[in-house]
Amino acid sequence: MKANKKELLERIAKMSKKGGKLETAVLTLALQKLDSEDFAFDEDAVYNADRTQLVYSRGDREEVSVPASVQTIGEMAFARKKQLKKVVLPKGLKTIAREAFADCDALEEIVLPASVETVEPYAFSDCDRLKRVVFEGAPKKVSRKAFDSCDELHDISVPDDMVKALRKALHLNDGDINYLVVGHNEDNSKKAKEEKKKNKKEEKAAKKSEKAAKKDDKAAKKDEKAAKKGDKKSDKKIDIKDKKKEEQKGKKEEMKADSALPPFSKSIDIK
Repeated sequence: MKANKKELLERIAKMSKKGGKLETAVLTLALQKLDSEDFAFDEDAVYNADRTQLVYSRGDREEVSVPASVQTIGEMAFARKKQLKKVVLPKGLKTIAREAFADCDALEEIVLPASVETVEPYAFSDCDRLKRVVFEGAPKKVSRKAFDSCDELHDISVPDDMVKALRKALHLNDGDINYLVVGHNEDNSKKAKEEKKKNKKEEKAAKKSEKAAKKDDKAAKKDEKAAKKGDKKSDKKIDIKDKKKEEQKGKKEEMKADSALPPFSKSIDIK
């Protein structure tokens, strides 16, 4: 843990601007705070002393699993993690603080556990590829700016009895088509329909492929039959030709034998 703390302090020191009074003062205070016993470290993140709050996620990985002890994702804890595609949040999580996941451009979906009670303003703001949010439970407070500037977000799945409350929390009108807020049952029904449609499409493609295969097989058999017929006809012609050759050869041999006999041996008919 001490090695991790030392490494983190060195990284922060390198990020400071040389000669900047404000930057130096802020950095000094930050280092003093981090060097106290109020924080805990591991290779993945910085936490408060009892590890119930994730203060800062280290590095920029594609997938992160937040430890089970964490109850709060702190302000800007994952902000601007450009490679982050998937986050697995713990079942005991209660609060997602301001700008906790702001500007995570690769994040496409987030599932909020049923334990979540508060989602603060701009918690997921400017997540350019965020398309789907799933609330497994009913939070007590969701800021209307929680998903600010998430232009691709159109699908929010919530418990069936929470649809109206969430639409109200997000200040959505009935005619607002920017967000589709649906209950889990409706969402599951939608998924089932999409799956059925997909299966039907695949089945249709399989039948088409099978039909094409049968057609090719039929054509191959026809070609094979024609080839056999051609071979048979060719064999017949060869047999006739050979037979004629044999007959001609026999006649030649017979004529040759006759010409070899003496004149007197030939029969003469006298009338």
